[in-house]
Amino acid sequence: MRKERLLLGKKSLAVLIVVTCLCMTLVYPRVRTCTAQGSAFKLVDVLLDYGNGTRRWASCILQSGDDTLYNATQQVAVSLEVSWYGELAFVEAIDGVWNNYTAYTFWMWWYWNHSAGCWELGPVACNQYVLEDCDLVAWYYEDCSVWPPSPPPEPPVTKVDVLLDYGNNTRVWCENVEVLGFASVLKATKAVASVEYSLWGTDVFVDAINNVWNDYASFAYFWIYWYWNHSAKCWEMGPVACNKYTLTDGDVIAWYYEDCTTWPLAPPTVTPHPTASFTWTPVIPKVGQTVTFDASASKPNGGTIIDYSWNFGDGKVAHGKTVVHTYNSPGTYTVTLNVTDSNGLWSVEQRQIMVVQPYGPKADLKASPETAIVGEKIRFDASASQPGWNGTHNMPITEYRWSFGDGNVTVTSQPIVYHSYSAPGNYYVTLTVYAPGATPETSFTTVRVTVFSVPVGGQSVSTEKTNFEKELAVYLASAAVAATAFAVLKRKTARKC
Repeated sequence: MRKERLLLGKKSLAVLIVVTCLCMTLVYPRVRTCTAQGSAFKLVDVLLDYGNGTRRWASCILQSGDDTLYNATQQVAVSLEVSWYGELAFVEAIDGVWNNYTAYTFWMWWYWNHSAGCWELGPVACNQYVLEDCDLVAWYYEDCSVWPPSPPPEPPVTKVDVLLDYGNNTRVWCENVEVLGFASVLKATKAVASVEYSLWGTDVFVDAINNVWNDYASFAYFWIYWYWNHSAKCWEMGPVACNKYTLTDGDVIAWYYEDCTTWPLAPPTVTPHPTASFTWTPVIPKVGQTVTFDASASKPNGGTIIDYSWNFGDGKVAHGKTVVHTYNSPGTYTVTLNVTDSNGLWSVEQRQIMVVQPYGPKADLKASPETAIVGEKIRFDASASQPGWNGTHNMPITEYRWSFGDGNVTVTSQPIVYHSYSAPGNYYVTLTVYAPGATPETSFTTVRVTVFSVPVGGQSVSTEKTNFEKELAVYLASAAVAATAFAVLKRKTARKC
């Protein structure tokens, strides 16, 4: 019975997914996300995420009529298993990783919406989705027990420089070209130019860039690509097909339209632009604090860097590989570094720095009662004290230091203490709070408490008389004076008589 229920559950889930795909196919017949650049082929990137931390990007070239996601997946996967429901293809396994009907874990596919900058769940069966040039798609093996499932991580972004030399003294540098997904030389080139190419097996051979075609008639001029070897500081000819050579951040490639009748070709004579790069410490400086800016990470590439020019974003400038600067106001500033090399080439990097205005904690203290008798416990409460601020988040108070004015000092981690006095008098109690990381880290405040002694046989009384007591004393004194005067007058009268 249990197996039957499990099988029924699997079938129901499979039917549900198929019906969903069918409905989506009817509602969304074709979705196009990119416009081709004039080539008869389509360059497509595919991400395979196996759900166990293993993830790989692959690139493939599709021809018209063979440009569905199903065909692209067949190219990049080692093995692919599908089930057919009428004309709809449902993926069962990729590279030996099968759908798990018991755990509700399945292969789902997503496409990258270039306009919105996000992944969106595939709207149709994979054999019904027609791909376009520059498309990015992802197969994600994931938990589908909660719907909709989570999208894949964002595609990687690789920044490179591309040089186009047309062989007629026309040269164009394209710096910091962002390549999304699989960063091939072909893809980086297509990001800055219109490219026509032929496919030899799975290798791409460039025929034209920006409508400048290879000279097949005389077999003289062709487009050849080079890459800059940062370690050797020289150009080297591209070792593989341009769709298979992968790039990393900071790479420089050059397409040269040059005479190929003499082989091997001489490398380009132009050097790449220097690469501007800098860091600073502290990472989050405070107002008035000295900030050190360091451009040592800048790369000279073919020449020698002869100038480091800084603009700190607050109207101040400086020159040098390592410089210092102080900001007088909090805020976010755009710092610009411009490096120039011995060949007259330059490069710029801009980064934002946040300058903060921190403040220290604020001590607050209340005594209850403020007037007490000898031996009575007085409650001292610092709960209303405020934490400090380091410019980005609160710095809590970790220590309360109490000086009770009678020679006793204690330190606590809690804001409430009790203390009694053994002798009468006026005492000044000082509280100092500590908030490590704030600026400043301490704050203090003082309160006065009065302590009276207790007379023998009774309660303590205040040495300060009330208004009623004062009036009664005056009245009694007046009465005594009147009585004395009356007695004197009476004696004088008696003598006369």
